[in-house]
Amino acid sequence: MELNVIFKATQNPKKLLDALKKHEKRLRKIIDEHRHEDTTDQILLADDIAFCAVQDYYASKIDADKLHKLIAPAIMYQRMLSKATEIYTNDIVVDCYDTNNGLSAVIQSFAVFDYLKAKLGTGEGMDGYAITADVLSAVNFGAPQKRMRFVVMGIRKDLATEVKLPEGKYKGGPYRTVEDAIGDLADIDPVYNVGDDIAGISLPCKENLSELALSLRDSKVLHNHIITKTTDVAMERFKALEQGQNFHALSEELKTNTYTDISRTQNTIYLRLKYDEPSGTVVNVRKSMWVHPIEDRAISIRESARLQTFPDSFIFCGTKDKQYQQVGNAVPPIMAKSIAKKLASQLKKVVQ
Repeated sequence: MELNVIFKATQNPKKLLDALKKHEKRLRKIIDEHRHEDTTDQILLADDIAFCAVQDYYASKIDADKLHKLIAPAIMYQRMLSKATEIYTNDIVVDCYDTNNGLSAVIQSFAVFDYLKAKLGTGEGMDGYAITADVLSAVNFGAPQKRMRFVVMGIRKDLATEVKLPEGKYKGGPYRTVEDAIGDLADIDPVYNVGDDIAGISLPCKENLSELALSLRDSKVLHNHIITKTTDVAMERFKALEQGQNFHALSEELKTNTYTDISRTQNTIYLRLKYDEPSGTVVNVRKSMWVHPIEDRAISIRESARLQTFPDSFIFCGTKDKQYQQVGNAVPPIMAKSIAKKLASQLKKVVQ
């Protein structure tokens, strides 16, 4: 892995020197492990040359700009073996191998679902599965978020001849809204640093809470109510946006010095959420710069978690960006629970 990092960095002299310094201890340790005395194996020889080159650099025998050419053969073999392993372990059908321009494999390509059906749906009993799939929307399951996900479910054919996905009790509306999820947090000041969140924030009692807020408020202490400090430019943009507007609604002077091609900026960038509607798909809202519906600030980690329907007792850990990313990557728990319950109910009928 470290050798691959060095190889990628050879295109940029500064990055290369930084990488060599950063990974020096680990590389020195593994160099001896990759030495193969008197070998005639072409791949092992390439390994030897690559690691000898790194060793010579640390011994000041060669300059860093010589590393790319000396490391390249080992990396190419490494990539070839990785692809070959992928073909073998996944039973990928190879029509032919082509050596006209390096070595390439011409394979039969399948959509993921077609591949799953071919692998799992053709057998019987323990070897075969009854499979179904559909695009489910989190909003139909009570999440205040229009998150569309392709879901595949399968049950062994010796247990059931068919399998069904849940539909969701909110299908067709009325849907839960952003205000239902985070309205009770609007007057609670977030913190800016992970270190300031250790004790959390005391969650005051509120009246007239939505059904969703009541279900998510399962802790007296609020954690992860963290945001990034807003720059002066970002604050100007926040204040200029109405609910439902995004970066494209800003005046031209507020769009400058941010993105290379302003016209290609996604509609989710600098989006001020609408209180009376479900949100769009929650991603890493720190990177997208989502704006609170009524406050001139970013959406906090906890607020994005509320939109995903994580209860307040669920605490996210790691750096600020990793916490935002964890929330954005997740399947809304309320939808996951519905899928699990539907699967369990079908299996329960089999057991009975």
